[in-house]
Amino acid sequence: MPEDTPGDMPPLLNSVARTFSLGVKAFGAHHKALAWHDAERMQRRFDIFAGLIMDIPEDRPISVNDHGCGYGAMFDSFRTLRALRHGRYYGYDISPEMIAEARKRIRDPRAEFFVSHVAENEADYSFVSGTWNMKMWATDAEWRDFVYENLRDLWSQTRVALGFNMLSIDNPYREETLYYADPAHMLDFCRRELTVNVRTVDRLEPREFIVFLLR
Repeated sequence: MPEDTPGDMPPLLNSVARTFSLGVKAFGAHHKALAWHDAERMQRRFDIFAGLIMDIPEDRPISVNDHGCGYGAMFDSFRTLRALRHGRYYGYDISPEMIAEARKRIRDPRAEFFVSHVAENEADYSFVSGTWNMKMWATDAEWRDFVYENLRDLWSQTRVALGFNMLSIDNPYREETLYYADPAHMLDFCRRELTVNVRTVDRLEPREFIVFLLR
């Protein structure tokens, strides 16, 4: 699979990619490299996502797309799940430095990492953890349209279910370079354009919300 070059990415992702490349150079495989202030909260999100697949038995191996994988933290969390013992994991990130760190750390034959702004492998399950939160200098309208298009692409590569998180407009802590989504608008988009089988998880409110889309 060919790796992304800067010309292949939407221009509004260039500053985001640079930010994460600088982060992994400064912090290595650490949650601060992903601009997460709270490692425990990041793990709680992984645990919520894992709820979709944790009861699948070992004799029904699955494949997973991790869209915005960073240095592979989600694979670290999922690697012992029964359904992945003989399964496949595909990680994608727009930062070449992040992907280099993931490949250096994780030498597991089940895992592959790609420099890409889209998921190019079809998988049973797809997950997006924090990937659409940092908009840098894009306008809210530009970033919303990008998220919707990215979500359409990812859903087309998902056979069973997709889970993603967004920062909420109800978040009391705001930063200029981050994107805050309206949960009602996001659910309306998903039901209109992707699937009517949609539900939210509110265990991380009011700062963020998680959406599950099911086939």
